[in-house]
Amino acid sequence: MRKKGNRDMRKNRRVVCLAAAAAVLLSGCSGRVPWVSAAGESVKEEAPDTAENRLEAVRQSGMLRIGISADYAPFAFELPDEALPYAGADLELGRYIAEELGAEAEFVEMGFDDCMAAVAEGSVDLVLLGMLPKADRHTVMDYTDVYYEPGRQVIIVKNAQEEKLREPADFEGKTVAAQYGSLQAQLLAEQFPGSYPELTDNAADAVLALRQGRADGVILEEVQAQKFAEEYPELAVSRAALDGPPKESVGVVGGVVKGEPELLQEINGILKKVTEEGRYLEWLDGANEQAMSLSRPTR
Repeated sequence: MRKKGNRDMRKNRRVVCLAAAAAVLLSGCSGRVPWVSAAGESVKEEAPDTAENRLEAVRQSGMLRIGISADYAPFAFELPDEALPYAGADLELGRYIAEELGAEAEFVEMGFDDCMAAVAEGSVDLVLLGMLPKADRHTVMDYTDVYYEPGRQVIIVKNAQEEKLREPADFEGKTVAAQYGSLQAQLLAEQFPGSYPELTDNAADAVLALRQGRADGVILEEVQAQKFAEEYPELAVSRAALDGPPKESVGVVGGVVKGEPELLQEINGILKKVTEEGRYLEWLDGANEQAMSLSRPTR
């Protein structure tokens, strides 16, 4: 579960330079994270103004600046070790993209809305947020190709309520939890109109609300739900069938500064390789395991 102290650490806006020797200590996710900075700070000089486009500027500077929001496991989440503050599948992806471009990744941790503003103004080159390609977001960035398609969505409940909560309609008048800003929150709004929504900072907080009796169900991706059910025997995956994501939400995409077709094309070529080789699914699986080991809700 994310701790308040970690959130306060981010607000201090410190820059953390991760040396290669320290980075190999990162467990769960395989790669190193060369740079992590707080929002609004830079650890490298800006690219020379001789660059004709952003792709050329990235290659000249040797740095790809990537906005992340570390509150959405397994895509990006906080670590308790201050020397290595963040991990997740999107950080692995960002590191890989940067290496393929001949650069290092500088991860800039901000809130989701701040990431939207940063890519809109061009203070980052790319955002990786476990993000769905909603139409309103496209006005401030160009979407990459899809690099991950969400799996089946389910709802977990307490074992004692499993037989009573077998259909979405059974949750009318009940409290259903989901992480704020996620696909699950969207499904909650669309498919549980008669329930009381409980939006939390992360999935672990939603599960904690269920275990403490403050929620009657939690919407999660099936793989994550099964892991929580295995971890906490008092929980079970409900038989209530949820519809899949909306057709326009075809999968998770990144966001590139608008009007930079050269950079977008290069990143899409890298994403094609990543998806064809199954790399992202491997990173996601490792990040899931790591997040579960770090984010165990407590009473």
